[in-house]
Amino acid sequence: MLKRDSVVPLYFQLKEILKEKIVSGHWQPETCIPSVREMCATYEISTTTAKQAVLELVQEGFLYSVQGKGTFVSGPQWPLEYKETTFITDKMRLASRVRELGHKFWAKVLTIDQVVATDLVTNYLALEEGSKVLRIRRLKKVDGAPMLIETTFLALDMAPGIETADLSKSLYRILRDNYHIVLKKRNETFRPVFLGGLEANLLEQKTGSLAMLNERISYADKPKPILYAKSVIRGDMCKTYIDLTNMRKVKEMVVDANSF
Repeated sequence: MLKRDSVVPLYFQLKEILKEKIVSGHWQPETCIPSVREMCATYEISTTTAKQAVLELVQEGFLYSVQGKGTFVSGPQWPLEYKETTFITDKMRLASRVRELGHKFWAKVLTIDQVVATDLVTNYLALEEGSKVLRIRRLKKVDGAPMLIETTFLALDMAPGIETADLSKSLYRILRDNYHIVLKKRNETFRPVFLGGLEANLLEQKTGSLAMLNERISYADKPKPILYAKSVIRGDMCKTYIDLTNMRKVKEMVVDANSF
């Protein structure tokens, strides 16, 4: 129960109680949690206190709300793990990680077309101005729930005919098995974004919901990039881990940050 004589705010205490029910499995994914009114009666707290606890759990991805229906426990958040290595292995791919945990991961091809590369894509793929590229848009799902929208760009001469391959499967494996192109290095950036109408509809989220934009440039053996991809990921289904084993580099980063 809540400790009213504690220096810890009541809303935070309630938040920890609710989080424990989620993390322990007492409340399974998609469970509708008690209403704010029920929490107020159970814990003898104000509406403001209950709403604050629930709001923070929603912001942290543990819960999600459906207007007119209630607040529900979010599904599992899939880890995107990054370690201090420049090499990509199939085990690092999100699809492999999800399948290892016994869940179904698949991709649905939305569109495949040829477009004139924008200045951004031209720069990322080291192409000449006005070059055409192959653009592949896919919707990726876990256990039937939409997780991310991925748009991949490749130079037309990089993997001729790849548009006829089964692109519901791993693009990494198609490049490796059909074209002997093994992706070994990638540069990635992450930044928070808000979902537009089309993206929100595909991801079954509200327009304006918070998501994560992941952009990556992948390389094989040569310095010329193989592909540029950007993924819009549902904020309630992913979390990122970064393993910095070389603490010397971390210290160098701190020194550089403090020098500005």
